[in-house]
Amino acid sequence: MERDDIPLNDPTPKLAPTARRILDAAQRVLVRDGFRALTFEAIAGEAGENPALIRYHFGSKAGLISALVDAVLFFEAVELIQTLSAAPAGRTRREALFRLHRKMARDRESYTAYYELIPHVLRDRELRPKLRALMEWYRRLDAWALSGHADEQEMAALEPLSSLTVAVLDGLALQVEADPEFDLEPVFRLWEGLVLDYLRDAAPA
Repeated sequence: MERDDIPLNDPTPKLAPTARRILDAAQRVLVRDGFRALTFEAIAGEAGENPALIRYHFGSKAGLISALVDAVLFFEAVELIQTLSAAPAGRTRREALFRLHRKMARDRESYTAYYELIPHVLRDRELRPKLRALMEWYRRLDAWALSGHADEQEMAALEPLSSLTVAVLDGLALQVEADPEFDLEPVFRLWEGLVLDYLRDAAPA
């Protein structure tokens, strides 16, 4: 995609098919059994692969965890980029962003993996920059979708708003994780109305 179409490249890691299967299996183990269960033996059994292949593709458990962090943190990246870049600028792109936020907040499996990893990531100095990069990426993507184009000045002006959209999404997903019956719709309608009011008030006269 061109720079004028979207502010950042696809951040998802490029992996061989076998490595992708191993990471998918690791994510299933993480969601089902928690972070402590992430052993080569458990992941290899889940993937139906030889444990030696995990070392071949990732080198060590630290390398596997680093790749898993990439995969989990950017779990919606491809769909976000494809959906938002296909939508026309303006109201249609904002509506696409709101729909994706709704979908992401309801994706309990992906968020379970995210919440299992976050404490480990925050304690690891080598992994923490990945979380910082994720936050920056989502803020810029939301600012781009809300502004309608990749104008750096306008995107910078909207970054405080996009920071709030990211925080609201994570907070609502946490409430759904705690209570799967939690009704997101009234909250999203309120939030979207506030965002649109803000954009209307911030628009140049």
